[in-house]
Amino acid sequence: MLTAKTLVAITGSTKYEDRMASFAERLNTYAPSQTAPHRLAQLLPQVLHESMAFRYVREIWGPTSAQLRYEGRADLGNVRAGDGKRFMGRDLIQCTGRSNYRSLTDWVHANLDPDAPDFEENPELLEQPEWLGIAVIWYWTTRVRASYVDAGNIEMITRQINGGLNGYTDRLEWFDKTALVLLGYGRDHVRAFQSAAGIAVDGVSGPKTRAAMHEALVALDGAPAADLMPDPSDDDTDALRALVGAFIADAGPLL
Repeated sequence: MLTAKTLVAITGSTKYEDRMASFAERLNTYAPSQTAPHRLAQLLPQVLHESMAFRYVREIWGPTSAQLRYEGRADLGNVRAGDGKRFMGRDLIQCTGRSNYRSLTDWVHANLDPDAPDFEENPELLEQPEWLGIAVIWYWTTRVRASYVDAGNIEMITRQINGGLNGYTDRLEWFDKTALVLLGYGRDHVRAFQSAAGIAVDGVSGPKTRAAMHEALVALDGAPAADLMPDPSDDDTDALRALVGAFIADAGPLL
């Protein structure tokens, strides 16, 4: 399971800890399969980038010229006056447009909770603690290929979330921090991981280091994320590092 403590360790801040706890609760309750370490390491960087580390739970409304064009957008299902603003982007990965709010509601009722609210009728609920993260789960489950997630293909996951590669460098940096914490290291301890993985120790996380991180995370599949403590002085962290080290020793240099 995922905890707010893990998210605090990844972000380095307690400022939005309540939102982190709400999101963790949604994920643990409705998508426990996504809390496997190698899957969390793909999901969380996308959430952290899109929400600016839990800062935003809804679209910043100007309105901008682009937002004004939401009004009357048939492809978004915005067919009634005022739909553009009413169905602005909400949640940590934003759900935008009446038709998407309707699709989200139908999917949640059919797959997760038949007693969940109607988000088309109550769009503001997506930014409230009780339902924060539900649109993330819907989008991640229905729009992002599981094969990309399990392969650690950050580029293709980003394309499916963003439609392109906007903010790709930031997403990669969040992957590094997330993976390191889930592997029992401090969020910036690239060198320590590289040393344990038997790859060149330069403190730079590039394709080889990220591939090694992904492989180590896959090896930890089944280890509860709640047990991954980021404090270097924590006995549980030392135990986790030892476990990772054992996997690496058995496998030889990962790359």
